[in-house]
Amino acid sequence: MTVAISTDAAQTGWLKIHILGNATAAGLVGQVLNPEGVELQITDAFINLVTASTAASTYNIGVAASGVDASDLVSALAMNTTGVFAVIGKDLASEGAATTPKGLKWAATSYITVTSAAQASTGLVADLYVRYIRLA
Repeated sequence: MTVAISTDAAQTGWLKIHILGNATAAGLVGQVLNPEGVELQITDAFINLVTASTAASTYNIGVAASGVDASDLVSALAMNTTGVFAVIGKDLASEGAATTPKGLKWAATSYITVTSAAQASTGLVADLYVRYIRLA
């Protein structure tokens, strides 16, 4: 598994999801199950690309069933660069794909899935930060 919830800090109302690139050219890189087991509203999220992928890889990141490609948080983000990218919150254009205004609902039994659209993402190191509110 190359996508997992970080355990290096207390996490109340937010997650730090550590993502490591791999040799998957297209398809599921990894996924994280809703940690609360109840419906959540994602209110803010950003990704910090620490180390660039060695190839021109692009990722989709979203909320979906296990193993399903989703792009409601990130759509075709180039992973062969570095920097911090806001993905939801603060009235971003990316919220047009979200199913709820000013954020995104995360069902109790759904996952945040990370999928690669084309190239392998070897060498990539990134962290996805997700802030949420429990709706139950």
